[in-house]
Amino acid sequence: MRCDDRRIIAVCTSWEDVENLNLMLGRLIEITEGTEFLPLCVAFDRSGVESRGEESLREFMAAFEIPNLAGILLLGEMIRSDEINQHIIQLAQKKQLPVFMLERRYEGCINMAFSYLGGFEQVTRHLVEDHGCTDIVMVAGIKGNSFSEDRIALCRSILEERGKSLPQEKVIYGEYWDEPTYRALDGYFSSGGRIPQAFLCANDAMAIAVSIYLSERNIRVPEQVRVAGFDGILPGENHVPAITTARPDFTFMYSKMLDRMRTWRAEDTGKTEEWPIPYVFIARESCGCVQGNAFLSAKKSGELKINNLLYTRHIRALGNFIRKTLSMSSLDSLSELLSSLFSGWPNPYYFAAVLDEKDRAQAQCVLHGTHGLFASGYRFRWKESPVADVESVLSDPSIRILMLQLLQNEEETMGYLISGMQDLNLREQGRFEEEALFLSAALNAVLGNRRLKAANNAILFMAEHDYMTGLYNRRGFLRELEHTLHLPEMQEKTLTLFAVDMDRLKSINDVYGHQEGDHAIQCLAKALSRVTEGKGICARYGGDEFAFAMMGAESLAPDLENLRSRIEKAAREYCGPKEYLISASIGAYSCPVSRHFSLDQILAEADAALYADKSARRSR
Repeated sequence: MRCDDRRIIAVCTSWEDVENLNLMLGRLIEITEGTEFLPLCVAFDRSGVESRGEESLREFMAAFEIPNLAGILLLGEMIRSDEINQHIIQLAQKKQLPVFMLERRYEGCINMAFSYLGGFEQVTRHLVEDHGCTDIVMVAGIKGNSFSEDRIALCRSILEERGKSLPQEKVIYGEYWDEPTYRALDGYFSSGGRIPQAFLCANDAMAIAVSIYLSERNIRVPEQVRVAGFDGILPGENHVPAITTARPDFTFMYSKMLDRMRTWRAEDTGKTEEWPIPYVFIARESCGCVQGNAFLSAKKSGELKINNLLYTRHIRALGNFIRKTLSMSSLDSLSELLSSLFSGWPNPYYFAAVLDEKDRAQAQCVLHGTHGLFASGYRFRWKESPVADVESVLSDPSIRILMLQLLQNEEETMGYLISGMQDLNLREQGRFEEEALFLSAALNAVLGNRRLKAANNAILFMAEHDYMTGLYNRRGFLRELEHTLHLPEMQEKTLTLFAVDMDRLKSINDVYGHQEGDHAIQCLAKALSRVTEGKGICARYGGDEFAFAMMGAESLAPDLENLRSRIEKAAREYCGPKEYLISASIGAYSCPVSRHFSLDQILAEADAALYADKSARRSR
């Protein structure tokens, strides 16, 4: 099989349970290795997508518009949003693709449900039947939660088979996390509870917490008390002692998924299937079945130290990156910084894009890295395929999984980040999430600065330009003229300043209305801009008063009548057939640029020439 024949399995999930997510994705990478499938994980913050409304949801859905899509796996219990699940199901059915729904049930899906009680029964029976533990403290999850209460009932039932019981005082609730577990253990021992034969925990996180709590009180596991957990997360495997547990049979689940995608037909779309997923029991050190290995423990400890050093270096690099973007307003500058930042990390593929603020279907690439070679700057239609070079990605054997996350702030989706990885341990997964969070913060700063700069420019433009014509107002005209006259290349030239007064504007307003008067003013403004384009500066002072300045090798005042003729002709072309004609009185005054002069004096001279011209035209 050629790599470019690979098809993508899109996995949709949230970041809320990163350890179980890593376990699941790690097994998916192993199962798809050497097959025609490539996993793509689209991870998101659920509250962020839901709170931004329909537009944000549509942009989230665009992440699944990927060529060569073979099927979609929805981790329903992690997503916990009917709205998101339903939208993705509809998208998949429109494409006639299978939807594998894990831990939630929907019509038209292949619904996969973990056989929790079957797996928990294996762990419980191992303690009771293989180790003879009948004095058990049950560390349950959340009080009243069905998953938690069902496991309590199962444990009680298995003990009753042996003529033993599980009294209520030996049921404590750790709420599935470490801190509540510590508090529950404090409560148990402070009320007179004794060390049992075993602590049976409803998940591995609480089993780890129990082991730590006991070791801090010099109670040895498993020599003095056995501990078992449930769900098989990686920290339980790396803990000392490693936690006895049961984990879902992901090999069974993924193998069945791959076979179903290979045999999928368009007519299967919309059919509902039910798949129970069994558990695999894993005996480890915490129950005494496996002896501790000093070499492996030292190796794990060394790996953790290295990961901590890498984490520190990574966070420091991201912190410096954020610091450099605080005042940045250019996406090109951000791209340069991103290339430098990501070149220090070994993943074979990186891609980041920023959505266009006006056309949300368009995006600009700010990072495109392939095996250490980086490019950026080009634009593309991301909603047609968020992976711009999907063919080269599919043909790259070093890419074994793709991770995709939207880059968001509290109000909008700004872009997205994709990373193509060879392996996905917890540190790699955490680093990708950190990169996405820091890049979101940087992008928020850059876009905010760019908008602020644009707003300031707009305010400055409004302050120096006439709102009706777009020409400079008096303030802007004088500032621009002052700047131009001080340019070195202007010192040998002659300035000619023209004062312009539109003829008979009051008559146009009185006879044809102010709307026609405004139209006539705009036509004269366009005519002035055309005649002086690239060679002068134009302004409207207000009402029917205009001015323009031109620089040349000699005075342009003698060319006044020719300029007037060109201006009036252009204005009439812009105006179109009307019952009135546009004409203007014009006065001019010239002086060498190098001479020390007062702009106010030049303006006064030009105004005087204008009034003389107006008087002469009236008398004619």
